[in-house]
Amino acid sequence: MTEPQHILVLGGGEDQLPAYHEARRLGYRVIGVDRRPDALGAAASDLFLCMTTRAPDRIAAMVGHLDVAAVISPASDAAQESVAELSRLLGTPYQPAPDAVRASVDKGWFHTVLDRLGLPGYAYAQSSDEAELRRAAAELPLPVIVKPSDSSGSKGVQVVADPAALPGALAEARRHSFTGEVIVEEMLIGRHLSAEAFLRGSTLATIAVTERSTTGAPHMITTAHTVPAELTPSTEIRLRSMIMDICGELGHTDGPVNFDFVVDGADEIRFIEMGARLGGNGMPLLVRHAFGINTYEAALRLALGQPTELTPRHHRKTALRILTADTDGVLLGVDGTDTVRALPETVELQLFAEPGSRVHRYTQAGHKLGYLLLVADTHEALRAAQARAESLLRFRIEPAIPRAASAAAPRSEELTEQIR
Repeated sequence: MTEPQHILVLGGGEDQLPAYHEARRLGYRVIGVDRRPDALGAAASDLFLCMTTRAPDRIAAMVGHLDVAAVISPASDAAQESVAELSRLLGTPYQPAPDAVRASVDKGWFHTVLDRLGLPGYAYAQSSDEAELRRAAAELPLPVIVKPSDSSGSKGVQVVADPAALPGALAEARRHSFTGEVIVEEMLIGRHLSAEAFLRGSTLATIAVTERSTTGAPHMITTAHTVPAELTPSTEIRLRSMIMDICGELGHTDGPVNFDFVVDGADEIRFIEMGARLGGNGMPLLVRHAFGINTYEAALRLALGQPTELTPRHHRKTALRILTADTDGVLLGVDGTDTVRALPETVELQLFAEPGSRVHRYTQAGHKLGYLLLVADTHEALRAAQARAESLLRFRIEPAIPRAASAAAPRSEELTEQIR
């Protein structure tokens, strides 16, 4: 009897986990890779490698005796270079475009691609030299945004309005950079949006343009997406054209790609960054509920060299809310889940933390507690449903006691209740 083939999934977090389930549904065994032994993917794998996803040679050596049919890593920029190298080493059908991979992991180089195409840009400087970055920042109007050049999930991102805070922000960004390079950018004013797209044969097979909400300064972490974004027809046409120009320049003819961008008061579009992979923060879930398209399956079939199905089954106004905590601590329980699930607009409520587990203040995307998906007939009804759901759902968290005070202070019985 022929042994089932394997799909190698790099990353084992909440945004990679659906790929594990889809791979198994398609009849494949799953090899998961994540450096965290308690990653969600550990229990969902047939074989789990507890190691960094950024060591393709070591991973290939450990799985080379198996029949690996595809390599994939949704929602992770950090792993895209490994996806490309493992696809080459293991001889899988889909080979990512090298320039698209580079644009996903090097924010400064992505800026140069935009410049080359003559697309609207903004001031920035990227370097591993702190003195050079400080000089560049002094020439930019405050506030500026400081971030690692090669990281995702909002790790190490800070808005700096006070020059005295710049050295600390640079050090924090460098701590989250694999290469040690940091980028300092002009802060754009306008509406923050995202585009989750999928190309087939150099054509835009599907695209979801979302209105993106953030925490605001200092970290600017995504808190919600609403689709469709309320854009003028001419702005949406320009956006699609610009995305195709970028993908054409990068040689990205097939596969998922996502962009973050800002539209200012004059309807000028300025791209911030991109990833040639399925988006994080639940974007594939949003696309599935909004359009009836399973982009996890499409990405897997592409990686396997199989035909993909990307025809929309419906068009629904959909909101995705990222559930978060305001404090570090221990989750004691979640109230209101049954009531929220019973709301007519609720289509999905996912929780990633169980009572008794440690949770963290939302300073990076990896600290999320869950996803809430809502659908409605109008944007107004969607906003009302979101407000109602947020008033009902409560996370009960016992705040962590600072180490310096934990020995002397009695255990606090005060709890915080919040949803963000």
